[in-house]
Amino acid sequence: QDATSSEKLVAELRATIPQYDDALRRGDATAAARFWAPDYTFVNPQGQRVTRAERVGNVRAARTAFDSLAHEPKEEEIRTYGDRDPVAVYTALLSIGGRYSGQAERGQYRALVVWIRRDGRWQQVASQLTPVLRRK
Repeated sequence: QDATSSEKLVAELRATIPQYDDALRRGDATAAARFWAPDYTFVNPQGQRVTRAERVGNVRAARTAFDSLAHEPKEEEIRTYGDRDPVAVYTALLSIGGRYSGQAERGQYRALVVWIRRDGRWQQVASQLTPVLRRK
């Protein structure tokens, strides 16, 4: 993968991520589902593995909902791999307020998201959120 190709892919993904965040903020399960590949898996902040169908159901039933969701720009990193069906690994520090799978969540989280570009669009195949523990 050459630098120009990689830069283009990173720019596309950077434009996709706010659209995904917006779907989650609005609680729009149909819009959010378009960003999750059929084989998508999510590991939520409680360490539970959640399927795509379960994640869609959680958003639809407002068991997953946000009153705040913000990325820390200086903590974001995107690495891309491959040319034909490129994959990107996205890591970020997020400040989140809301619920995941019905459990209240508020604070900072490390996000790890694996995106794949298929049929001209980016979709997540896996993601994980880990709470950032405050040191005493």
